[in-house]
Amino acid sequence: MGETQLSAVEAELYDRQIRLWGIESQQKLRAANVLLIGIRGLGSEIAKNILLSGINSLTILDDGVVTEEELLKNFLLSRSSVGKKIAEEVMVKAQALNPLVKIVSDTEAVGKKDMDFFEKFTIVIATGIKTDLLLKIDKACHSKNVKFICGDVFGTFGYSISDFQEHKYIEEQIQLKGKKRDHKGEEKQTVKVENTINYPELKKVVILPNSKQSIEGIKKKKRRNVLFFVMLTLIEFRNRHNRNPSITTKNEDLKSLQEIKSEIFQVYDIDPAKVNDDIFDLIFGEVVPACAAVGGVIAQEVIKAVSQKEVPIHNVFLFDPITYNGTEECVGA
Repeated sequence: MGETQLSAVEAELYDRQIRLWGIESQQKLRAANVLLIGIRGLGSEIAKNILLSGINSLTILDDGVVTEEELLKNFLLSRSSVGKKIAEEVMVKAQALNPLVKIVSDTEAVGKKDMDFFEKFTIVIATGIKTDLLLKIDKACHSKNVKFICGDVFGTFGYSISDFQEHKYIEEQIQLKGKKRDHKGEEKQTVKVENTINYPELKKVVILPNSKQSIEGIKKKKRRNVLFFVMLTLIEFRNRHNRNPSITTKNEDLKSLQEIKSEIFQVYDIDPAKVNDDIFDLIFGEVVPACAAVGGVIAQEVIKAVSQKEVPIHNVFLFDPITYNGTEECVGA
C-alpha cells in the first residue's frame, strides 16, 4: 500500500472529486496500487480514467509490440511507437495524464508471472487473456484478498466480470428526519449506510463446454440476458484459436463462432434462435467508442472497489453491440 495522506498539491488537483466522493475515499485511492494487464484499445481507456482518479501507482503489464492497427485505437501511442514494446511506449502520454501517479511498465508475458506476483496489488485488472490463465490469476487474487476485474471489447460488444470477494461499501441514502415538519414538508437527511456484497470466484461465472464446474446456478435464472452467452462464445473462441476474431479471416471465424455458440447454447439449454447470428458481424476488432464506454465502466468499478464508496456492479456488465446500452447481471452468486 502507498501513503494515504494527501499532499497540498494532491488536495488541490483532486478537489472536484473529493467534493464528489469525499476525502476518505480519495485517501483510499491514494493508497491503491493497481495492476493493469493489457494496454490495447480497452486498456488505454481504463488506464486514463484510473490515472485521473488519483491512485498511488499503476503497473502496466503487456508483452506486446505496437502495430499499425494498434495506432488507430490507442491514443497513448504515437507513430514512432510502431515495432516497439507497447507497455513502454504508452508511458510518456500516460504519465502526462497525472504526473503524481507512479507508473511502471512491465514487458514480461503475464503467463510467466509467479502467482505471488499479484498479491502486492490492491486490485488487478485483466484484459485480452485466455480463460485458463484468468482463472489462475483470480484464484491467486482470491487467496490473497486482492480484488479482481476482467473485461474485453469485441467490435462494439463488451463486458466486464468482477470478483471483489466480500466487499463492504458505503452508500449515501436520503431518509426522513423523524416526524418533524417545516413549511417545506418533512425534513430529510443524508445518512451513510454500510452494506456487503459477496462475489463468486470467476470459475463459477465463466463456465464453458467441457468444464467440471456445475452450471445449475447459472441456469436457475430463466430470463438471463442472452448477451451473457454471446460473451461465453467469444471467450471460448479466444481459448480455441489463441486470438480474437479477425476481419481478415471473417468467413471461417464466423463459422467457428456459430459452432461454438451452438455448443454453449446446448449446454445451457438456450434456444439458439434467441440470438441472431448477424450479431457476430459486429464483433470484429476493438471499436474505439465501445472501448471508451466499457473502459469507463471498468474504471468506475475499480474506483468503487478501492474507495468502498457506492454500490458496485454485482457482478457482470454487458454492453449491447446493437443498442449500445449497458446491462448488469448477477451470475454465479
